Amino acid sequence: MRALVRLCLLLSMLAICGNAFAAYPDRAVRLVVPFPPGGPVDLVAHIIAPKLGQRLGQQVTIDNIAGNDGITGTEAVAKSAPDGYTLLLAASSHTIHPGTYGKLPFDTEKAFTPVSLLLAAPYLLVVNPSLPVESVEELIAYAKSHPDRLRYAAAGLGGPTQLAFELFKITTGVDITVAVYEGGAAALDAVAADKAQVMLAPIIAALPMVQQDKLRGLAVSGAHHSPAAPELPTIAETLPGFTAVAWFGVLAPAGTPAAVINRLSAELDRIVHEPDTMKEIAATGGEPVGGSPATLGALIQAEIPKWIRVAREAGIRIE
Repeated sequence: MRALVRLCLLLSMLAICGNAFAAYPDRAVRLVVPFPPGGPVDLVAHIIAPKLGQRLGQQVTIDNIAGNDGITGTEAVAKSAPDGYTLLLAASSHTIHPGTYGKLPFDTEKAFTPVSLLLAAPYLLVVNPSLPVESVEELIAYAKSHPDRLRYAAAGLGGPTQLAFELFKITTGVDITVAVYEGGAAALDAVAADKAQVMLAPIIAALPMVQQDKLRGLAVSGAHHSPAAPELPTIAETLPGFTAVAWFGVLAPAGTPAAVINRLSAELDRIVHEPDTMKEIAATGGEPVGGSPATLGALIQAEIPKWIRVAREAGIRIE
């Protein structure tokens, strides 16, 4: 008899929970951007949030919780209730931090559940126009024959642009010194002014300067040609297997119900493939991805050990 009572109680609880999540969401959803307003992650948030709100029938508010290179906002989401009402808009730095920081206040993989990989964008390999190189091959040859001549610009210590170029150095064997600047704009301006000579920069920021002849574009860092700059080859055409991309995806706190994750993932997949959204994403230099939560999960699992290795070989450690 007691077993029957327990079974009835369990079934009742499951029914209540099922009905609760079937009604999801019944209030506003918070999308945490762990960086200040106006940056690339915030830009993506403003593309996605209004459309997601329309599909969910509830407002999706953007909450910029900046600090400590994105770690503060990410920690806030890790500690939030796993109910689908607090989400994280993560970017490439999410998988770089395990390699560059001595200790994080959360487990990058275990503290979160993947929801959707929204978009990915390559970096653009650019040089100062005075540098006598027109291709990746020529850059490698020049760097090897002029070991003390070149410096590469990086936007922030241990950030994605530094790790991407360190991967380039490891792959090619060139020895180019880093020059760290506060932000991507300052780093690109340094290359244009010949204070540094080369950079792997976000395509959205670098391409206009290439079009204005302030920089020379050599190649893109993705696995295939970029629609934003179709005339440029990939670095992988010279260095097979080389890829380094900026990505943006949505994560939820670990333990968020599968029904909620699947609902969000399906809606986000539809959103990034809508014609209007695709145009907005294209304007950032990116390409929509979407897919199931497994798509983002696989990327995270592949990226973390990759960047741990690069950070270790480059000697990058932030305490």
